[in-house]
Amino acid sequence: MQRFKARRALISVSDKTGIIELSRDLVGAEIEIIASDGTSALLRESGIPVRTVTDFTGFPEILQGKVKTLHPLIHGAILANEKDLVEVGEKKIELIDLVIANFYPSDFFDIGGPAMVRAAAKNHQRVAIITSTDQYGELRDSLREGSAIDQRKRWARSAIALTANYDLEITRDLGSELRYGENPHQRGWISGEAGLAGAPLLQGKAMSYNNYLDADAALSTLEPFKAPTIAIIKHGIPAGVASASSIERAFSSALACDPLSSFGGVIATNRTVTEELATAIAQSFFEVIVATDFDQQALQILAAKKNLRLIAMGGQLNSSAINREPAVRAISGGFLFQERDKENLADNPDQWTLVSGAPISDFAELQFAWRVVRTVRSNAIVISKDCATVGIGSGQVNRLDAARLATTRAGMRAQGSFAASDAFFPFPDGVQVLIDAGITALVQPGGSVRDEEVISLVQSAGITMYLTGTRHFSHN
Repeated sequence: MQRFKARRALISVSDKTGIIELSRDLVGAEIEIIASDGTSALLRESGIPVRTVTDFTGFPEILQGKVKTLHPLIHGAILANEKDLVEVGEKKIELIDLVIANFYPSDFFDIGGPAMVRAAAKNHQRVAIITSTDQYGELRDSLREGSAIDQRKRWARSAIALTANYDLEITRDLGSELRYGENPHQRGWISGEAGLAGAPLLQGKAMSYNNYLDADAALSTLEPFKAPTIAIIKHGIPAGVASASSIERAFSSALACDPLSSFGGVIATNRTVTEELATAIAQSFFEVIVATDFDQQALQILAAKKNLRLIAMGGQLNSSAINREPAVRAISGGFLFQERDKENLADNPDQWTLVSGAPISDFAELQFAWRVVRTVRSNAIVISKDCATVGIGSGQVNRLDAARLATTRAGMRAQGSFAASDAFFPFPDGVQVLIDAGITALVQPGGSVRDEEVISLVQSAGITMYLTGTRHFSHN
């Protein structure tokens, strides 16, 4: 495994824990040390030979130390690779191959530190970047023989995660503080100028953290639909979704799915809120309405609900308006990234495989259920009729309970309905619950080791079933 031995290190640390001991080890490994003025003063007091950044660049720190490492000789020394050797010689750049850095607290808004760390991470083929005291031990072990590329790549990943988290902290600090987060004891902020974060609040009290989460979930639910569609969201989960020839009919059908759960929820629509729709909405209690727009009559009617928040997104709601690519979640010690779950070939019925029952001539109903189940949390079962949800089972730890919940909410409306499952059925029992409730067709991804048992069950019941080959499972 190819190793690269450091000859010159740049140290600029706010947290100086362990830096004296580490610097002694660097000197013992014949590594020259360059340090920012504050760090170099500490090292000199400990008898450690060091060059200041000022000595290295020939330019003093300015603006009370706010500008010190932001210099071509510093960044050139870090970023240079083998293709730059001629210019390195001409400019008399002394290469730096080890950078040890951490940042000021975010409220100080460190500039030079993150820039230097990003430069070292970019050039990790040659430069080792150390950003945590927890990495000092591994660095010590590599001083004599040099660091391996897999080490430098791993350190670079940690460095970029650090700068990303630091930028998020600054974004938070520059954002607007909300009343609180999910619970009163949690602080919350919002930052952003586009999409939902930047959409104007036309009336009502300030949006809460949970309001924004629900509104975002509602917009995501609307994304695949072109027909007039209403999504009612409660606690991040669809309580009712419907498409119809008019937005007023869509609202009536969406609300009928689960009026109890819809109470106090968030409404999103891909059309302008009209006088007729506003009149219907005003008959119940909702927290937020997100729409493309509101006509003047609607605004006058809803003005009586002084706490009701009205958000106008403007134009048609589509993937470009509510894009969240990639999806990011913070976990302990880092981040998870994934592509956003959006429409693909599996959402096209022409790509589905008929495994039971008679083929469907009009896929509108089954495709509606499949599109809605994409935005329901695991385990998700959606039962629909007339392009409106009548039963939704979500957030369960097994698919059987999700099916029971969906059919219980649907009741007699499940007779002659259509059902969708976001992932395969591990056992036939969940399908049996749907059959007993009266569904006529089912769409699911397939892929279970018991697929043949499930297929045999629906065939014997005379139920139409399609397999998509792709699941829409969501833990969020």
